Amino acid sequence: MIEILGKEIPNQLNELTIQQFEDITEIHNDSSLDIIEKHIKVFELLGVSEDEMVEADIDFETFKKFVQDFNQKTDASIVKEVEIDGYNYKAYEEEFKLSVKDMKVIEKIINSKHKGYLSELVAVLFKRTDLSKVEHYDKAHIKHKAKLFREQKAELAVPYLVHIGQKFSKQIENATTEVVE
Repeated sequence: MIEILGKEIPNQLNELTIQQFEDITEIHNDSSLDIIEKHIKVFELLGVSEDEMVEADIDFETFKKFVQDFNQKTDASIVKEVEIDGYNYKAYEEEFKLSVKDMKVIEKIINSKHKGYLSELVAVLFKRTDLSKVEHYDKAHIKHKAKLFREQKAELAVPYLVHIGQKFSKQIENATTEVVE
Protein backbone atom coordinates (compact mmCIF):
# COMPACT_ATOMS: atom_id res chain seq x y z
CA MET A 1 0.00 0.00 0.00
CA ILE A 2 1.05 3.52 -0.64
CA GLU A 3 -0.39 6.68 0.85
CA ILE A 4 -1.79 9.44 -1.32
CA LEU A 5 -3.40 12.43 0.41
CA GLY A 6 -3.92 10.42 3.59
CA LYS A 7 -5.57 7.49 1.77
CA GLU A 8 -4.12 3.99 1.57
CA ILE A 9 -3.98 2.89 -2.07
CA PRO A 10 -3.26 -0.74 -3.05
CA ASN A 11 -0.35 -1.07 -5.45
CA GLN A 12 1.05 -4.57 -4.96
CA LEU A 13 -0.16 -7.76 -6.61
CA ASN A 14 -1.10 -9.15 -3.19
CA GLU A 15 -3.23 -6.05 -2.48
CA LEU A 16 -4.99 -5.43 -5.81
CA THR A 17 -7.85 -7.68 -6.87
CA ILE A 18 -7.87 -9.21 -10.32
CA GLN A 19 -10.79 -6.86 -11.11
CA GLN A 20 -8.74 -3.80 -10.11
CA PHE A 21 -5.77 -5.08 -12.11
CA GLU A 22 -8.02 -5.56 -15.17
CA ASP A 23 -9.43 -2.04 -14.74
CA ILE A 24 -5.93 -0.55 -14.43
CA THR A 25 -4.83 -2.43 -17.55
CA GLU A 26 -7.86 -1.13 -19.44
CA ILE A 27 -7.02 2.45 -18.42
CA HIS A 28 -3.40 2.05 -19.54
CA ASN A 29 -4.53 0.59 -22.87
CA ASP A 30 -6.88 3.52 -23.57
CA SER A 31 -5.16 5.36 -26.42
CA SER A 32 -7.50 8.35 -26.04
CA LEU A 33 -5.83 9.25 -22.72
CA ASP A 34 -2.41 10.82 -22.34
CA ILE A 35 0.06 9.51 -19.76
CA ILE A 36 -0.91 11.95 -16.99
CA GLU A 37 -4.63 11.28 -17.55
CA LYS A 38 -4.00 7.54 -17.29
CA HIS A 39 -2.33 7.90 -13.90
CA ILE A 40 -5.06 10.23 -12.66
CA LYS A 41 -7.72 7.70 -13.75
CA VAL A 42 -5.87 4.88 -11.96
CA PHE A 43 -5.70 6.91 -8.75
CA GLU A 44 -9.41 7.76 -9.09
CA LEU A 45 -10.20 4.07 -9.56
CA LEU A 46 -8.40 3.32 -6.31
CA GLY A 47 -9.97 6.12 -4.28
CA VAL A 48 -8.18 9.46 -4.84
CA SER A 49 -10.04 11.78 -7.20
CA GLU A 50 -8.54 14.39 -9.49
CA ASP A 51 -10.56 17.00 -7.59
CA GLU A 52 -8.84 15.98 -4.36
CA MET A 53 -5.42 16.35 -6.02
CA VAL A 54 -6.39 19.76 -7.44
CA GLU A 55 -7.82 20.88 -4.10
CA ALA A 56 -4.63 19.79 -2.32
CA ASP A 57 -2.68 21.77 -4.96
CA ILE A 58 -0.40 18.82 -5.77
CA ASP A 59 2.64 19.89 -7.78
CA PHE A 60 3.98 17.80 -10.65
CA GLU A 61 7.03 16.50 -8.72
CA THR A 62 4.76 15.21 -5.92
CA PHE A 63 2.44 13.63 -8.49
CA LYS A 64 5.43 12.03 -10.20
CA LYS A 65 6.52 10.60 -6.82
CA PHE A 66 3.01 9.14 -6.30
CA VAL A 67 3.27 7.46 -9.72
CA GLN A 68 6.76 6.10 -8.97
CA ASP A 69 5.63 4.76 -5.59
CA PHE A 70 2.56 3.20 -7.16
CA ASN A 71 4.61 1.48 -9.87
CA GLN A 72 6.86 -0.33 -7.38
CA LYS A 73 5.88 -3.95 -7.97
CA THR A 74 6.72 -7.17 -6.25
CA ASP A 75 7.04 -10.54 -7.92
CA ALA A 76 4.51 -13.28 -7.46
CA SER A 77 4.88 -16.98 -8.09
CA ILE A 78 2.51 -19.42 -9.74
CA VAL A 79 -0.09 -20.79 -7.32
CA LYS A 80 -1.14 -24.38 -7.86
CA GLU A 81 -4.43 -24.44 -5.98
CA VAL A 82 -6.92 -22.08 -4.37
CA GLU A 83 -10.11 -22.46 -2.35
CA ILE A 84 -13.09 -20.21 -3.09
CA ASP A 85 -16.48 -20.50 -1.41
CA GLY A 86 -15.63 -23.97 -0.07
CA TYR A 87 -14.57 -25.38 -3.46
CA ASN A 88 -11.02 -26.31 -4.47
CA TYR A 89 -9.72 -25.06 -7.80
CA LYS A 90 -6.51 -26.56 -9.15
CA ALA A 91 -4.42 -25.26 -12.06
CA TYR A 92 -2.17 -28.30 -12.41
CA GLU A 93 -1.05 -31.56 -10.78
CA GLU A 94 2.74 -31.89 -10.76
CA GLU A 95 4.08 -29.02 -12.87
CA PHE A 96 2.33 -26.29 -14.81
CA LYS A 97 1.78 -27.19 -18.44
CA LEU A 98 -0.83 -25.80 -20.78
CA SER A 99 -3.04 -28.37 -22.46
CA VAL A 100 -4.05 -27.96 -26.10
CA LYS A 101 -7.65 -27.47 -24.95
CA ASP A 102 -6.61 -24.74 -22.48
CA MET A 103 -4.53 -22.96 -25.13
CA LYS A 104 -7.40 -23.11 -27.63
CA VAL A 105 -9.85 -21.53 -25.17
CA ILE A 106 -7.28 -19.04 -23.83
CA GLU A 107 -6.28 -17.93 -27.32
CA LYS A 108 -9.92 -17.12 -28.11
CA ILE A 109 -10.21 -15.16 -24.86
CA ILE A 110 -7.01 -13.19 -25.47
CA ASN A 111 -7.84 -12.46 -29.11
CA SER A 112 -11.27 -11.11 -28.17
CA LYS A 113 -9.58 -8.48 -25.92
CA HIS A 114 -12.83 -7.96 -24.06
CA LYS A 115 -13.09 -6.50 -20.59
CA GLY A 116 -12.53 -9.17 -17.96
CA TYR A 117 -10.28 -11.33 -20.10
CA LEU A 118 -7.75 -11.91 -17.30
CA SER A 119 -10.29 -13.35 -14.87
CA GLU A 120 -11.61 -15.58 -17.68
CA LEU A 121 -8.09 -16.74 -18.46
CA VAL A 122 -7.63 -17.72 -14.81
CA ALA A 123 -11.06 -19.37 -14.82
CA VAL A 124 -9.91 -21.63 -17.66
CA LEU A 125 -6.68 -22.58 -15.90
CA PHE A 126 -8.17 -23.29 -12.47
CA LYS A 127 -10.52 -26.25 -12.59
CA ARG A 128 -12.88 -27.15 -9.76
CA THR A 129 -11.67 -30.48 -8.45
CA ASP A 130 -15.15 -31.98 -8.05
CA LEU A 131 -16.25 -31.41 -11.68
CA SER A 132 -15.62 -33.23 -14.96
CA LYS A 133 -13.62 -31.97 -17.94
CA VAL A 134 -16.82 -31.24 -19.86
CA GLU A 135 -18.04 -28.92 -17.11
CA HIS A 136 -14.66 -27.14 -16.84
CA TYR A 137 -14.87 -25.80 -20.39
CA ASP A 138 -18.58 -24.94 -20.41
CA LYS A 139 -18.85 -21.22 -21.33
CA ALA A 140 -21.36 -20.51 -18.56
CA HIS A 141 -19.13 -22.22 -16.00
CA ILE A 142 -16.09 -20.22 -17.15
CA LYS A 143 -18.10 -16.97 -16.87
CA HIS A 144 -19.25 -17.98 -13.37
CA LYS A 145 -15.70 -18.81 -12.27
CA ALA A 146 -14.42 -15.55 -13.79
CA LYS A 147 -16.80 -13.62 -11.49
CA LEU A 148 -15.42 -15.52 -8.50
CA PHE A 149 -11.81 -14.98 -9.52
CA ARG A 150 -12.24 -11.21 -10.04
CA GLU A 151 -12.37 -10.85 -6.27
CA GLN A 152 -9.11 -12.77 -5.76
CA LYS A 153 -5.78 -11.00 -5.51
CA ALA A 154 -3.90 -10.18 -8.71
CA GLU A 155 -0.90 -12.20 -7.48
CA LEU A 156 -2.94 -15.29 -8.41
CA ALA A 157 -3.40 -14.26 -12.07
CA VAL A 158 -0.38 -12.20 -13.11
CA PRO A 159 2.24 -15.01 -13.02
CA TYR A 160 -0.01 -17.07 -15.32
CA LEU A 161 -0.52 -14.08 -17.61
CA VAL A 162 3.26 -13.63 -17.88
CA HIS A 163 3.79 -17.34 -18.54
CA ILE A 164 1.07 -17.48 -21.20
CA GLY A 165 2.30 -14.22 -22.75
CA GLN A 166 5.74 -15.78 -23.15
CA LYS A 167 4.19 -18.87 -24.78
CA PHE A 168 2.25 -16.71 -27.24
CA SER A 169 5.27 -14.55 -28.09
CA LYS A 170 7.32 -17.70 -28.83
CA GLN A 171 4.43 -19.06 -30.92
CA ILE A 172 4.30 -15.81 -32.91
CA GLU A 173 8.10 -15.74 -33.24
CA ASN A 174 8.12 -19.32 -34.56
CA ALA A 175 5.26 -18.61 -36.98
CA THR A 176 7.14 -15.57 -38.31
CA THR A 177 10.32 -17.61 -38.77
CA GLU A 178 8.40 -20.31 -40.68
CA VAL A 179 6.94 -17.72 -43.05
CA VAL A 180 10.34 -16.13 -43.70
CA GLU A 181 12.04 -19.46 -44.39
